[in-house]
Amino acid sequence: MTLPDKGPSATGLWKDEGIAIAYTHSHMPFPDMMAANEMKRLTVEERTPDKLVTKNYRGVARVFHRCPAGSLKAPAGQAAH
Repeated sequence: MTLPDKGPSATGLWKDEGIAIAYTHSHMPFPDMMAANEMKRLTVEERTPDKLVTKNYRGVARVFHRCPAGSLKAPAGQAAH
């Protein structure tokens, strides 16, 4: 599987509040993409150097993790990501 070759589809702000990660985002290219949006929060359930387990405002788990070095390879003919 490869990542899409399009540009970003959302932008936003992220702020680590310790027990939560506050964020806002706006999908592009909608007219409100540069307007301030309501901050939402991911509640931190578990935090390690390589993994962050959170729950969103609906209670749905969101897990962020660090991929092992070398696990992402550039496509053939591309020097690096």
